[in-house]
Amino acid sequence: MFTCDQWVESRHARDVIRKEVAAIVLEDKEFWLQCQQIVKISEPLVRVLRLVDGDEKPSMGYLYEAMDKAKENIKARLKNKISVYIPFTSVIDARWDKQLHSPLHAAGCYLNPGIFFRPSFKKQKDVTKGLLSTITRLVSDLDEQDILSSQIESYKKSLGDFGMAMAIRQREKLSPVAWWEQFGNDTPELQKFAIRVLSQCCSAIGCERAWSTFEFVHSKRRNRIEHKRLNDLVYVRYNLLLRERNIRRTKDYLDPISLDNIDLMEDWIAEESEFLLLTEEDVNWDSIEEPLATMTLEDDNDDDVVVLDEEDGENDVVLIDANTHVYYGPDVNPFEGWE
Repeated sequence: MFTCDQWVESRHARDVIRKEVAAIVLEDKEFWLQCQQIVKISEPLVRVLRLVDGDEKPSMGYLYEAMDKAKENIKARLKNKISVYIPFTSVIDARWDKQLHSPLHAAGCYLNPGIFFRPSFKKQKDVTKGLLSTITRLVSDLDEQDILSSQIESYKKSLGDFGMAMAIRQREKLSPVAWWEQFGNDTPELQKFAIRVLSQCCSAIGCERAWSTFEFVHSKRRNRIEHKRLNDLVYVRYNLLLRERNIRRTKDYLDPISLDNIDLMEDWIAEESEFLLLTEEDVNWDSIEEPLATMTLEDDNDDDVVVLDEEDGENDVVLIDANTHVYYGPDVNPFEGWE
């Protein structure tokens, strides 16, 4: 930007402050080294944020491991020099431990078979504490807590369906929720609890998207609307958006076995018209030419002839049917009703 002619010739290039900015960008090597440092540190964290922000798959089972990987990645990018990476990781740890981290994240990591059974995963003890804390908080029935505690051993030691060769192969291929739905039938209580935990969202993004709907519903003219009705309207609106998103995802999907996808009118559909509709992108003023004085268009069968005549100063349209020899004069629009 600072080297293009448009900038050099503009009045902004003569401003003192803008000259200083241009000098920093063009001449200060330290500036670009600092930018490179910022990218090294922020890129792993941005990847975690994108994982949390996504609404395609629940990310509860991955967030705990993702944060650890992000910190390890930052250390590796800074060549594992303690004096260099400590100032950054300490800030991350302070924010993560005091504000963001929850036992629910550790429980999701424990119940994610793709991470928990990975040989490189070395924090089984930490995530176990988070799982027990989550069970104590979410399950109030003491008998059910004992049942979950006994079933956890089956999961940890890969007993029953958990130890099937298929279950072991699918640990990292299936989503955690789908894996528990398929292979957790021997431990129904733990299966229900795991699906409940792994289905939780890790971000308030979905809630923040609903605020625009709140603002739309609760305007100055409708500020007396009761609280329950307001929540119901937002609930319906948000679920309609989810429904539309799912329809857009599956509208191109066709099940060849489904009888619902058979079009009974398929044999009656005519061929596509040869007339093409042009959009604004297809036509520009440079491509438009002056119309010819006289032009005759005939189709392949010579059934219909369209004549455009401008000799008398008017645009006359004449349509002659070759079979019936019916003549439609210029006052009749033969194309009326055409789409």
